Amino acid sequence: MRTGLFRSVALGLIVIGMQGREAVAWIYPEHRNIAGAAVAGLKPEEKAALEKLWSLARKGYENRLCESPWAGDQGHKPGCIDWAAFPAIAGDHSCSPNELLGSVLDSKWILGVAEVCAELETAISTSKNPVQLRNRLVKSDIELQRVDPEYATRAGASNVHFLLARKSSDVKEYMLESIKSGAEPNAIGVWVRHHAAALRLAAELVKGTIPEAERPALARAILGVEAFALHFLEDSFAAGHVAGCWGDVATRKGTHDYYNEKGMATNTWGGESVVLLGDARMRKEDQDRAAPVIRESVSQLIAALDPATELHRNALHLPLDRAKAAESFNVCKATTMPDLPPMHGELREPFARVLKSVPVAGLAEGIGSLPRYRAEVGPFLGLASSFRGAFADGALDAENSNSRVTGALDLGIRAGLGLDALLGDMGDGQIFLQVGLTYAAKQRKTCTGECGTLDSFRSLFPQMPARSGISTRLRLPFWLIPGDLIFTAPVLLLVSPKSYEKMAIGAANGGLIPWQTGIDTALGRLQFCLGREVGATFYGYSGGEDQFLVLSETGKLVPIALRSIDVELPIVELRPLRDFATTQRATLVFQIGAGADFPTKITVLPPSTAPEPDLKPSYYGYIKLAFDWRRYL
Repeated sequence: MRTGLFRSVALGLIVIGMQGREAVAWIYPEHRNIAGAAVAGLKPEEKAALEKLWSLARKGYENRLCESPWAGDQGHKPGCIDWAAFPAIAGDHSCSPNELLGSVLDSKWILGVAEVCAELETAISTSKNPVQLRNRLVKSDIELQRVDPEYATRAGASNVHFLLARKSSDVKEYMLESIKSGAEPNAIGVWVRHHAAALRLAAELVKGTIPEAERPALARAILGVEAFALHFLEDSFAAGHVAGCWGDVATRKGTHDYYNEKGMATNTWGGESVVLLGDARMRKEDQDRAAPVIRESVSQLIAALDPATELHRNALHLPLDRAKAAESFNVCKATTMPDLPPMHGELREPFARVLKSVPVAGLAEGIGSLPRYRAEVGPFLGLASSFRGAFADGALDAENSNSRVTGALDLGIRAGLGLDALLGDMGDGQIFLQVGLTYAAKQRKTCTGECGTLDSFRSLFPQMPARSGISTRLRLPFWLIPGDLIFTAPVLLLVSPKSYEKMAIGAANGGLIPWQTGIDTALGRLQFCLGREVGATFYGYSGGEDQFLVLSETGKLVPIALRSIDVELPIVELRPLRDFATTQRATLVFQIGAGADFPTKITVLPPSTAPEPDLKPSYYGYIKLAFDWRRYL
């Protein structure tokens, strides 16, 4: 029964770990600002046409949708959602245009998302250093997970936010590769498919065949499909997404994070040299580079609303049913790009014109491809060694109340699962089981001051002999109480795996009350971790019991053999050094904690016939320095 339980927990956590947090590019306020800048820069006649379409879409939802497609600065408590926010909600807070509209128009939580992200925008702009920025992003991710429970699990292992790794240097060939039936889901492919669908729906709106009562719904569908397309077009300007999507989940996530933070130099399809950054690090030049491209896409949508334009006539070649199918295309579940009729030749040129200013995608694996990096996601094997210094209040011998200082060395092997990337790198990220050996130094009583004969005699013998034992250690995040991931696994993994996944993600990022979330400091990653890790050393259970002398109630020294279990609980830990390569990670860890040594078996050794002495648990506080090395599989 117990073996089956742990197997279920392990399988469930491995699936969660290999999915990881979806690799977002720009964060909500950055997506919204790019779209807002694009709308603000439209020509007056284009802006008027967009506002007319938006006014039609607002019918029946005037309280939820802002008066203008771009409402500008809404403060910390947005009271409505503008169209510029639609691309920010697409992809990261919805999986299809239909779901996007449902979230915007009907959900109770979407204004909460807007509020969290409005506060995040201010927090980013006022961050004084990378440490402060990292902590504020972690806080925002946790708040978004509370407001939008699907936030961390929505996209799973999909590549859809990434650019398809290129094999060609021709933009039209690359565009056709991106939308080819059976291709991996990718950002440009989703933009092309949904932008084409939006143009077709726009052309349908102005044909004069749509009943008046159905026009507002069609206007909302047009704006929803186009906004969904724009999310992925905006993603195409984030460094981590330009690098290409090849590699496993951990490699894609690690590569995404590295280039988004460090940046990369590349060219656009039109030959312009650009330097890119990524999520939460958008500069004004990044916004100024992306906004004109988004504006060109919106301009094409507006042109499709005019029956006199060539774009309107060309858009009509796309079958209407295929355009409507884009409304329900779920990018979170798709494993391949869906079938799309061959793009009408006259549509390729305007689409390629948009892509000319998009950064060139990274090459596929092979010669000339960009270096790859790996996130700490997935199963691993590792080694750990530590030195623990402890101060104990009294010995196991109840007749001897002297305090004692102890020292122990530990060496063990670990197997576990890394979950650092579920929301961010300040999560717990530590799930492992360790088995090893511990060596504890002998403890001698030193007589100071006035010493009696017995005290002087006893000082010749160890208060506790040097001893070794088999050690075990378990680290497992918890959602509300320690061990709840184990207790709930048999039911939730069978009845509601999605609920267990959410629970595990919440646990890995600080729990229901996220007071155990890591904090980035100038000294390293600091975390309060009580209840997440426990270690136990079994002394006297292998190689013979530990033998030493204790003082009996009659004042006689009694030889005994002892077995005991030493249990320790880390309370606070600091990780000042972290070095991570492609598959290996090395970390230095300082821990402060508490523990107790519990006697489990006491045997009086012959020739003594004294009664069994009264040995009680010895409680202690400790400081530990540990080295943790692991290799991800």
